[in-house]
Amino acid sequence: MKRREFLLGGAFSAAALAAPQGREFRPNPLGTAPRTRRIVDIHVHPWIRWNQSEPARFSEHALNQGRPDGDYQVNPSWEQFQYDMGAVEKAVILHVARDEGRKGNDEIAGIAKKWPEKLVPFGSTNPTYSGAVEEFTRGVKQLGLKGFKLSPIYQKFHPMDPGACRIYALAEQWGIPLMFHTATAQAPDVPLRWADPLLFDDVAYAFPRLKIIMAHLGHPWQRECAVMARKHPNVYLDISANFYRPWSLYNALLHAWEWGQTDKIFFGTDWPVTTPRETMDGLRSLSRFAKGGNPRIPEEVIEGIIHRDSLAVLGIQA
Repeated sequence: MKRREFLLGGAFSAAALAAPQGREFRPNPLGTAPRTRRIVDIHVHPWIRWNQSEPARFSEHALNQGRPDGDYQVNPSWEQFQYDMGAVEKAVILHVARDEGRKGNDEIAGIAKKWPEKLVPFGSTNPTYSGAVEEFTRGVKQLGLKGFKLSPIYQKFHPMDPGACRIYALAEQWGIPLMFHTATAQAPDVPLRWADPLLFDDVAYAFPRLKIIMAHLGHPWQRECAVMARKHPNVYLDISANFYRPWSLYNALLHAWEWGQTDKIFFGTDWPVTTPRETMDGLRSLSRFAKGGNPRIPEEVIEGIIHRDSLAVLGIQA
């Protein structure tokens, strides 16, 4: 039995996935990503304070928190959002559904309509819920959502869960990109093993035309993300929530550069945790590590990430 047939046959138990599997050769047709001067932020959370009387709230400032170099406002205003997004031409707004995702998808679509020339809506649905496929269909066909974000660790499903595979199949058929949270998390109850980028090797192999974005460069598994991008033509990476651990990011980009995968890295911020301006500054400041014999990341690599039109690469008209 060929590996793709095995993976699509419904045998997704841990024991079955550990069984020997054949692997047939498939050529890699990856071409050069389009080069433009358009800046696209592909990872934005619209955690906006709509009620102006609501007091501003900030994250905890601690080494173990999401932003170790300082706090950030978790509920900025719409005006602050507009100011921050002024640094980019397009911003992909998204969320992670805790249930089927109907309410969150309606909100994302509604926010996108407030600023249609700037915002590109990505929805979400939880594959562990019975109505997930229907909500995915509604999001694409009725709400006009351009992509979806799924998170195995927060939504608690194995990347090759049968319910998730039904969504993958539709996304592949309709050309809808899927973003996955492939990175660590602080919540004690999330299964980190399901964030391992290598678990998505089976997903990318079983659904070779599915466009996959591995969010946050898979930190701290950046090396695994780079080899996934190298192996699979339709696997891409986003760099959101990385620059404030600069030594880690410097080494991650060196690894991606040495493996020839920097053309598959998309610019993203994880707003409001970071902003486009400070993310660009953080990327450009990595040259400070090129001392004492350390290699310098070429400027064209850094600027290529900042100015990569990820929407064009993914085939999204926006």
